[in-house]
Amino acid sequence: MQRYKGTRELNYRVLSNGNKIPPIGYGTDIAKTWRSANSFPTKTYMFIKQYAKSIKNSDKRSIKIDKTLPRIIRNAPQCNCNLFDTARAYGGSEYVLGRELKKNFSRDSYYIVTKLSNFDQRERTVEEALRISLDELALDYVDLYLIHWPQTETYIKSWKGMEEVYAKGLCKAIGVCNCNIHHLEAIKKGALINPMVNQFECHPLFTQEKLREYCHINGIQVMAYTPTGRMDFRLKRSKKLEIISSKYNKSLAQIILRWHIQINNIPIVNTTSLEHLIDNMNIFDFELSAEDVKLISSLNVNSRLRYDPDNCDFDRL
Repeated sequence: MQRYKGTRELNYRVLSNGNKIPPIGYGTDIAKTWRSANSFPTKTYMFIKQYAKSIKNSDKRSIKIDKTLPRIIRNAPQCNCNLFDTARAYGGSEYVLGRELKKNFSRDSYYIVTKLSNFDQRERTVEEALRISLDELALDYVDLYLIHWPQTETYIKSWKGMEEVYAKGLCKAIGVCNCNIHHLEAIKKGALINPMVNQFECHPLFTQEKLREYCHINGIQVMAYTPTGRMDFRLKRSKKLEIISSKYNKSLAQIILRWHIQINNIPIVNTTSLEHLIDNMNIFDFELSAEDVKLISSLNVNSRLRYDPDNCDFDRL
């Protein structure tokens, strides 16, 4: 069993409890259209795989099973990647991830993030939900456990449960996702432990400066999903980004991900291509100037590309 070569120690971030976390990670959402998988107790990937085989080819588009995930996990060391972000809501990715990592690598050489789903917030205790995830992942603990959404009526109570599983050592750090400042303030009022991480949408078209500033002031590490803005046409056609890309001889994605690193975000990249993952991770051999960082930030138009936590149907997430 080998060890991950992983990101350099120099680049690790430090959470408020003193634990270290890699500066960039890979998101393993392999079943984005199969949200009801939240309700299955275990081995969701195998269920989905068998179900996919049983239906007509014309219907298989309704289920997205990323068969490249095992290959990416096995080859992640050459990409300088050792942080994997998953969730109960990502179909069977916990199971696939746990199976591949346990088979190929030592536990202390990779970092696992998973999440408490909205379904589990409603129907289970936090500990029950986490133990299901641990069973899927074939682990005794996860490195970081997050509340996936600030679901109205449940997220405050769920935070108390997060504190309990942290105290029991079932996770090494706890945090939240998709929380705005008012959500964080509500948690803070009754918390014994403040969230250590907040994962939310952030990219040059949606820089979330006030939320990021709040998090940094309060010792909350920012983790950014949709970090390259899905390569929106407004980014692809940006003359500013084109000039910066040419200046550093880097792709647009690499420039944007480096911007995240320099504004102290942990970007979570998502791709089904090993080649793209290698490209995404190859951002530690150059540094943007302060002027270029500011120029990229100026692209902000407050354009949210994913769900708004203040205006969404939590039953469907």
